[in-house]
Amino acid sequence: MRISIQGEKGSFHHIAINKLFSNYELLERATFEEVFRDVTEKRADFGLVAIENSIAGSITHNYNRLARYKIPIVAEVYLRISHQLITFPGVQCDDLREIWSHPMAIEQCRDFLNKQRAKIIEKEDTAGSVNFIKENRLTHVGAIASDLAASIYNMPILSRNIETDPNNYTRFLLLSYSSYTEKPLSTSLKTTLHFGVKHKSGSLLDVLHVLKARGVNMTKLESRPQLGKPWEYDFIVDVEGDLTSDQHKGLMKELEGVTTFTEIFGCYKSIDADAV
Repeated sequence: MRISIQGEKGSFHHIAINKLFSNYELLERATFEEVFRDVTEKRADFGLVAIENSIAGSITHNYNRLARYKIPIVAEVYLRISHQLITFPGVQCDDLREIWSHPMAIEQCRDFLNKQRAKIIEKEDTAGSVNFIKENRLTHVGAIASDLAASIYNMPILSRNIETDPNNYTRFLLLSYSSYTEKPLSTSLKTTLHFGVKHKSGSLLDVLHVLKARGVNMTKLESRPQLGKPWEYDFIVDVEGDLTSDQHKGLMKELEGVTTFTEIFGCYKSIDADAV
């Protein structure tokens, strides 16, 4: 089983994968784009991508990639995220001139970082930053990363649990052309829809009225710009239930009548990583 993730061993993607799979070969990629391409071009059986965080919000470019690559979503996982400030052995807080991490991790620790004198530098990966500091014996740089990264690279934690809110969760999507059968999932289903509407007043409201009339609960709404049409948007929504079932054929027919196009990215269940 080959699993593609953005990041190195010890990243939060790696932690989430450990909750989802027991035996696998990990493909460590520098970018999310590579993960999508790995699955599309069959170098990986599954790809895992973060899609939103409870503090930092949506990862907009990954919504765009969902629309572009159209790889089915087969499961989702919510992971409690705790950030640590990790340094080379012997380094103290006053020694730090720079703190490195992934942009999303930085946003999740903004309150802590606003109190630091060190310059904040965005990097491709949390765990990769820890590894680079160790390999290059950097004594003026710290990295924000996971407990697992500190353990894997045998680096000390200078400050623990530096995230702004202890209720800090990241939602990950598992993408594949194969179904996910490794671990037990929740009983509730979620469907992710992608649709476009006409550029006129009330067009999005027409879609929402259809969902409301059919008793479908929407849990997430994301807009994305249409290429070649400045200030016009299509939408990606998450709703509760299985919209691929016969029960919802009438709903899908109604949606076709009030949208310029409608497609389903996946109908899937959740796994609670904290319970595994």
